[in-house]
Amino acid sequence: DIQGSVMPLEVIKGEDGLATGLKVCDCTMNGMTPVPVEGTERVIKADLIISAIGQVGDFTGIEELDNGKGFIDTNATYEVKGKAKHFAGGDIIRPHLLTTAIGHGRIAADTIGEFLSGEEVHKRPKIDVYHFNLLNELHQRGKDPAPYNHEQTRGTSSSDFAIHNYEDRSSAQIIPHDELFLGYFNYVARSKRGEVHIEGDDVLGNFQERIIPLDEEQARREGERCMSCGMCFECDNCLIFCPQDAIFKVKKSDYAVGRYVDTDYTKCIGCHICSDVCPTGYIKMGLGD
Repeated sequence: DIQGSVMPLEVIKGEDGLATGLKVCDCTMNGMTPVPVEGTERVIKADLIISAIGQVGDFTGIEELDNGKGFIDTNATYEVKGKAKHFAGGDIIRPHLLTTAIGHGRIAADTIGEFLSGEEVHKRPKIDVYHFNLLNELHQRGKDPAPYNHEQTRGTSSSDFAIHNYEDRSSAQIIPHDELFLGYFNYVARSKRGEVHIEGDDVLGNFQERIIPLDEEQARREGERCMSCGMCFECDNCLIFCPQDAIFKVKKSDYAVGRYVDTDYTKCIGCHICSDVCPTGYIKMGLGD
């Protein structure tokens, strides 16, 4: 029996301390706040009462962080409002998904990094997603490009200030299928999770999982179906199919994630073959277009 516009008032207990009923009343809503209707109080007999009316934080010892509603107020970079050097994320801001809380943590980590470095905290972009950045990858490996002296230069094939085969891909949220070389990939069926179907009479009191999770082997196979769209997974197609031998592997000492091959632009004729056979759409043509 589902009763709408009803709010709980009190759990009725017997002499043994166990629940015997739930005192409720009708209510109206004032925004998000229920308002009881006087004279409608009643007791629903019950020996099992499950509370599912939301959640609030436990602020014991940190009461100054409570916004008065059982949560913490933060700004867009997850710094606690009015409390410098304090950061928060997850359900204590607003109840949501686990992945949402992980995203809060990543953004807060960026903010904390800028704060500890003495940098100005940057405003987050309107579309706030993570993108692989080759410049950051090279910096972490101590392979930063050489400073550019701004003098006129002819060609960059042998220059250390240029990063070849690099493009800022942050504008590309999705790699469309027509930029993939789908002939590289074999068809692999998706590993679908099974479901447990129960009859209506068996629903009450049944808290078993209805969706059967993938086992370790199924999860591994499902992960292997990823086509790494927009990323180089070092398949060597561009090396093999380049008719001018203009593409070559970088030295092991210069290798980094996303920096696997280089291009000799004295040989490249802009034929697009490397781009056409790139399985993931990583190679973007510029020279030769």
